[in-house]
Amino acid sequence: VAPVPVSPYSRPPMMAAMALATMEELAPGRVWAVAGTANAAALQEIGIQVTRPLKTMREYVQLLRSLLSGETVEFHGEVFNINGARMGFKPSSAIPIYMTAVKPKMLRLSGEIGDGALLSAGCAPRYIAQCVQEIKKGAERAGRSLVERGVAGFITTSVSESAKEAIEASKTFLAYIFRNKHHAENIHMGGGHVDQEGLAAAIAKRDWEGAKKFISDEVVFAHSISGTPSECRKRLDEFVQGGLDLPILLPMGTQEARRRVVELARGL
Repeated sequence: VAPVPVSPYSRPPMMAAMALATMEELAPGRVWAVAGTANAAALQEIGIQVTRPLKTMREYVQLLRSLLSGETVEFHGEVFNINGARMGFKPSSAIPIYMTAVKPKMLRLSGEIGDGALLSAGCAPRYIAQCVQEIKKGAERAGRSLVERGVAGFITTSVSESAKEAIEASKTFLAYIFRNKHHAENIHMGGGHVDQEGLAAAIAKRDWEGAKKFISDEVVFAHSISGTPSECRKRLDEFVQGGLDLPILLPMGTQEARRRVVELARGL
């Protein structure tokens, strides 16, 4: 089942574990959990502040594992408290827990405690390579060679016979991602420039056309797979060479454009 991150700030451990166990019951052996702080700007819009992210994520992953194992959980941490809670049933298969991360400390934590790591959409191949090194540091700190299931990554993907059309289709989604300040180094390593403050202001007003103007063609090329079918196949190789074990293509554009992304994946 495709990964959708669960956030400790919007979904308590027991609620997340119950949802995951239910999905596992419906699709045995096909579910994997993804835990992450989520989009800080989006959480702020609904009145949720991201505080103590490292400690919060460490406790959250620990609690998800304990609850999904079927054991009775007594836990009194710095962030969460659980008083003898237990799931109604234990999932038939173990559910691996991937962690999302962008910045170095969280990347190292994902290598230390995650079954796998999942990188955000919008990461340039050079930045992916740097992220993989941080994940390895965390794994080594825990006496592991690397996270068990490797490094996955979302990739904004748009395929068209017109490269210009494909690039335009990716701009709105990248604008939404790049309003977050934690992508500053990623943008820099991609070789481009984005006025993140101006971009955030445009998105706050839901001015999507205005937001797209902050994302140049060069930025789209550096941070996505957007172009003709042949260009996209070549570009995907660059993301894999950056260190992705599992590229996850996020289709952009019209229904027809999304069909082309599926065809791209099938042809690999």
